[in-house]
Amino acid sequence: MSPTNRESSMGRLFDKATERISLRNAWYRIRSNGANSVASETRVAVEMFGRDVERNIHKIQKRIRAGTFEFDPQKGVLKKKANGGSRGIVMASVQNRIVERAWLDCLQSHSAFVRSVINQPTSVGGVPNRSVPHGLKLIRDAFDNGKAFYARSDISGFFDGIPRDAVLAKMQGEIDDPKFMQVLRGATSVVLSNEKILGEDRRLFPVDEQGVAQGSPLSPLFGNILLREFDIQLNDRKITCVRFIDDFVLLGETEGAVTKAFRNAQRTLQNFGLSCHDPFSPSSSRDKAGVGRAKDGFVFLGYDLRPGLFQPSRRAREKLLTKVDECISIGRSSIVEVKKTSNLEQNRQRYAQTLTLLDKVIRGWGDAFAYGNSPVTMEHLDRMIDQKIDVFRHWFARQIADGDWKTRRRLGGVCLLTDIRAKDLNDAPFSVEPGKRFARSSSTATISTDGSIISMGRRRGKDQGPGGWAFVVHETNEEVGGSVSSTTNNQMELLAVIEAIRYIDPNRPVIIRTDSQYVTDAANGRTVVKQNADLWKEFNELKKSRRVKVVWVKGHAGDPFNETADRLAQAHARLARTQTLQTLASAAVAASPVVKTAA
Repeated sequence: MSPTNRESSMGRLFDKATERISLRNAWYRIRSNGANSVASETRVAVEMFGRDVERNIHKIQKRIRAGTFEFDPQKGVLKKKANGGSRGIVMASVQNRIVERAWLDCLQSHSAFVRSVINQPTSVGGVPNRSVPHGLKLIRDAFDNGKAFYARSDISGFFDGIPRDAVLAKMQGEIDDPKFMQVLRGATSVVLSNEKILGEDRRLFPVDEQGVAQGSPLSPLFGNILLREFDIQLNDRKITCVRFIDDFVLLGETEGAVTKAFRNAQRTLQNFGLSCHDPFSPSSSRDKAGVGRAKDGFVFLGYDLRPGLFQPSRRAREKLLTKVDECISIGRSSIVEVKKTSNLEQNRQRYAQTLTLLDKVIRGWGDAFAYGNSPVTMEHLDRMIDQKIDVFRHWFARQIADGDWKTRRRLGGVCLLTDIRAKDLNDAPFSVEPGKRFARSSSTATISTDGSIISMGRRRGKDQGPGGWAFVVHETNEEVGGSVSSTTNNQMELLAVIEAIRYIDPNRPVIIRTDSQYVTDAANGRTVVKQNADLWKEFNELKKSRRVKVVWVKGHAGDPFNETADRLAQAHARLARTQTLQTLASAAVAASPVVKTAA
C-alpha cells in the first residue's frame, strides 16, 4: 500500500485497545472461555483474577500506557495428535490473554486493513460471525452450480510455519501506530517458562520469528492475513475455494480445472514458505488430502459431504459413541464404589447424574451437527446410543436388586440426609483473622510450599491416603518436608504452610507462596473455614503474632521453587505410602494363625 493509502491511525488503535472498556470486554471473553476449560489451572487462574478484576485491569492499563507492561512467560503443553505425534500448545497467563484479546478485538473492529482480511467470504475459520455453517453453505452453492469435482488438502505445520515477522511487517506497512504494533509484537512472541523441562520437545513451539503460538487468539488472524491473497487468487468463476484455517477444499466443474487450481495453490503456499498434503500423491494420508468426484463424497469441516447429502463424518460419529461409552463407564465405576463404601463425596456421578451428563453430551454434539440433512443417520445413531443406555439401565437394575432402600437411593443418585456428615458446633465456620500488618523488609523470607497425597483406593489422587508436605526457602535453598500416614491433599497443602511459618524466625516477615487456591482463599479471609478447623486454628495462632503474607502461584508452570516443593512433597508422600504398606503387611503376618507341623 502506498504511503498515501496507509491507515492514518497514529495512536488511535493503541488508545482504543487500552481503554478500560476494551480490556474489560476482553476479560469477559477470557472469563467465559476459562470457566469451561478442561485445564483446572486455567479455571483457577481465571477465578483468581476475577476476585479483584477492576484493580487488575487498571494495573494492566496503567502499565501498557506507561510502556512498562511485560508479557508473562508462557507454559508449553504437549498434546497428542491422532497420528501418534505431539503438537505444542501454549498456555498463557490471564493478563496475557486479556491483552491479546483486546488487541484482536481492536484490529477486527477498527482497522480497515484487518476488516478487509476477515471479510473475505470464503475464509470461514478464525473470523467473527462466520464458521462451519457458512463454509457448508458455500459448498452447497458450489454443488448447485455444477461443480462436480473436488480436491481437499491440509496445510502442513501451519501455525509453526507462519512467518511471524513477515506478517508483522505487512501489518506495519498498513497500520501507522507504532505503540500498538510494539505491543502486538510482544503479544505474538513466545517465551516458555518450562523450556528446560520440555527438553527436545521445545522444538514443537515457535520461539523465534518463525511461527505463532497455537492457543493464542491472535494466531488465526495472522494465518488469515498471510493467506489473504491465497483466498482471493483461488476463487474465480471456475473454482470455489473454501478455507477453514489450515484446511481447504477446491471445487470445480472439471477434473482438469481442479487439478490446475491445486497446483496453483501449491505454488502460492510455497511463496509463503508453506506446503500442503498432495491429494494426487499415493503416499498422502486420506485423512489429510483427497481428490475425486463430489458425488463420491469427501470429509470437510467434520461432515461427510456430497451433492444433496450432508451428514456427520464417520470419525465424528465414532467420537460421539466413544464419549457415550466413557460417560457410562465412569457412572458404572462410581455406582460400584458407592455400593461398596457408601462414599458419595468422591463418587458423585451415579445413575441420575450419568443420564444428565449423557443428555448434555448428546445435545451438544447434536447442535454442532444440526446443519446436516440426513435424519436417517441421526436415527441410526440414536438407536446405537439407546442400546448402550439400555444395557446400562439393565446393569443398574441388577446392582440395586439386592439392595435395601438406602442403597437404591444412593446408587440412583439422590443423597440421604443421614449420609451428610454431622458437624461439631466447636467447628462452626470461621474466618482467618487478619494478623499483624505485613510490611516487606530487608529480612523478609520467601518460601514456596506444596502438599501431596497418594491414594490407596481405586480413585487415585482423590481419596484420603498417605501424604507429604514440603517447602523451600528461596534465600537459602533449604528444603524441608514431612509425611503423614492418612490425610487429604488440602490438609497437606495447609500443613506445609504452617510448618514453613514455624521454621522462620518469628521476627522476620515471610511471604508464603502456594499453588493451593483453597489455602490462599481462606488464609486471606476470602472464604470461611468449614473443614480442617484444627489446622486452621493453628494457622490463626501463628499469624496473630507474625507478619505473614500468603500468595497464590500457578502450579506446574515452570516456577523452579514451586516445582522443587512439589517434587519433595511427592517424595514424602511415596515414603508415607511405603511405610503404610509395610505396617499393613506386618499386621497381616501377626494376625495369621500359626500352623504347627509334626516333627
